[in-house]
Amino acid sequence: MKRHLLLPVLLLLIGTANATIHEVQVSNFQFNPSNLPNVVVGDVVRWVWVSGFHTTTNDPGSQQGNVLPAGAAPWNSNISSSTPTFEYTVTVAGIYNYWCIPHAPSMAGSFTATNALPVKLSAFNVQARNGAALLKWTTLSEQNTSYFSVRRSLNGTSFTEIGRVPAKGNSTSETPYEFTEINSGKQSYYYYNLEVVDNNGRREFSETKMLKIPQRNPKLIVSLSPNPVSRTGHLMLTFNADKEGSMDVQVINTNGQGVISTKMQAYKGVNNGHVHLGDLAPGTYIINFRLHGVKEAHTVVLSR
Repeated sequence: MKRHLLLPVLLLLIGTANATIHEVQVSNFQFNPSNLPNVVVGDVVRWVWVSGFHTTTNDPGSQQGNVLPAGAAPWNSNISSSTPTFEYTVTVAGIYNYWCIPHAPSMAGSFTATNALPVKLSAFNVQARNGAALLKWTTLSEQNTSYFSVRRSLNGTSFTEIGRVPAKGNSTSETPYEFTEINSGKQSYYYYNLEVVDNNGRREFSETKMLKIPQRNPKLIVSLSPNPVSRTGHLMLTFNADKEGSMDVQVINTNGQGVISTKMQAYKGVNNGHVHLGDLAPGTYIINFRLHGVKEAHTVVLSR
């Protein structure tokens, strides 16, 4: 009897030992990376605290906006100095959209879990060329492959298909592919990945690559909204960073007095954050931002 019980236990231990662990850093006020690549059923997602008090939560039953595949277990865990890590084992393929409850919906993350396809992707690179984005990738082997969906994101989380490239289908030798996006828009940073689709409709994702498009006058702050800010006082912002660091944020009133001073964790690429203005009196404020020697000042109005 003991012999029969040992086999399932050993198989479970072997599966866990071979699982890939995907780490997500949790800081003020974002998950990094916000979109995980190459998550396969059986892998483990590990959230690691960097700063602030947050949660990692995916519970569509109580949190509208969360997305969880049917049959997958929901989760809700604090991520703070006293609870610095949380791990989730992926058991079901599908889309997972989660967030931090105190800072939702701006502080959100996602990943798509797949069952591994018999396609060996050996290289995937993206480079800027004359204002366009040139994507190149190579497969070492393919089996029953239908096409590659080329996907782009402006924030590293939400991706949209921008084109398809037919696959060779079946191959045991190197096969090169490429795709050019002529107009990448006016942003400084873009994110690209590949969705590999086989003839049975099964899907697998490549890692995500970030591309910087050289700009004549690059902006630090990409967007501030809403403005005017309602009395709830949540000013959402998107900002660029050329390397990891910490952005200084200072709110100044009409008398020139500093009323809020805080820092936001910055990672290379597009970042999200927000400033709590709810405790301030209604009026006009100047917000000074400083990151890696770059300074910008923006005016916001706090309404009643």
